[in-house]
Amino acid sequence: MIKELNAKSVQGEITVPPSKSYAHRALIALALSGGKGVVRPVDLSMDIMATLKCLEDLGVDFFIREKEVHMDARGFGNRRDRVLKPEESGSTLRFFIPITLLFDEVYEFRGSTNLMKRPLTVYEELFQELDVTLYRDSMESLVVKGKLVPGHFSMRGDVSSQFISGMLFVLPLLDGDSTLTITGNLESAGYVAMTLRVMEDFGVFVEREGNTFFVKGNQAYAARDYEVEGDYSQGAFFMAAAALAGEVDIKGLTHDSVQGDREIVRILEKMGVDIVRTENGYKVRKSDLQGIDAEISDIPDLTPVLGVLLALSNGGGKLKNCRRLRYKESNRIESTIELIRSLGGQADLDGEDIVIEGCEMLRGGTVDTYHDHRIVMASAVASLRCKETVKILGYEAVNKSYPEFFSDFSTLTKMEEAK
Repeated sequence: MIKELNAKSVQGEITVPPSKSYAHRALIALALSGGKGVVRPVDLSMDIMATLKCLEDLGVDFFIREKEVHMDARGFGNRRDRVLKPEESGSTLRFFIPITLLFDEVYEFRGSTNLMKRPLTVYEELFQELDVTLYRDSMESLVVKGKLVPGHFSMRGDVSSQFISGMLFVLPLLDGDSTLTITGNLESAGYVAMTLRVMEDFGVFVEREGNTFFVKGNQAYAARDYEVEGDYSQGAFFMAAAALAGEVDIKGLTHDSVQGDREIVRILEKMGVDIVRTENGYKVRKSDLQGIDAEISDIPDLTPVLGVLLALSNGGGKLKNCRRLRYKESNRIESTIELIRSLGGQADLDGEDIVIEGCEMLRGGTVDTYHDHRIVMASAVASLRCKETVKILGYEAVNKSYPEFFSDFSTLTKMEEAK
């Protein structure tokens, strides 16, 4: 499907959607409690629905009322289906593999081919030392069998923090103490901090010294209602839109959030953007953007929109250390470069860095999004500073994380047109 955009400015206010990453974690923590509670607000994206369906197959009951998920997890562990379907959600797959190892039964994960291509080497290496079997049954199927026991575990931190979060969720439930040591660089550390914050909110605690986590066993998650904070990774698109083409009051963001993508605020300030903290968010105004170099190994989800900002800055710049971007919903190195080039900009790969030239306006044209939701949203932002119409192929990919994105985006452009 194709979306055509030609608006040239944005104006108004927007409340960002709840954090998908927090919602994943809160729903899992509530399920692990074996009790009842409500998680709110929750955007029912494809990824969140995948997590809910996997929980349901593990015996959890829930119903949805507007943006609230009412959960009864008293049946958690009473298997309804040993085939779990994470669809296209990497978080769901990597979180649930260790969860199934609480039960010492055979489970099969079936997901999209694209999801199953994403690396699982961290678990594969870890499980070689344990009495756990993990093998790929087909391009769309993964089989897991075994039971985790307390011990001393070592995992690489340079592939994805989701593996670490998956293990941290379940280690406190084992019948003894464990340690988890991370080797190499811990990338996307903010997501691990988010996992630990949610675990603490549900009454489970982990001590950390450097890259080693000390986990007391025989802990229990406490059932509770949970409020999900706003999503900085989604708010970044509206911040960028305002910086390029208008003025937007962005609401629903917690200033002391541990979300790694809160880094967007510091980056925009460094680029010279007029961004002001408000009571529950930020007000951003159109500014002359200065090019910078940005380290993105800890903030891979911001890469496409940062690429657009650099392409429309004075001097351009680099997105540095992009290696892990090859394993996102698309090869995000290639798709980010192609996004900029397809709209008339200039971007190239230099080692592990994306080098981008800056300009005043892009030409416009057709963007192949490779079914990557963040490429879709970054394309919409770029359209605000294109001379010609932008056609976005596969725009429905936003349903993966933000189904209401284009409705919210068009509200801002229509308000400006009505002035």
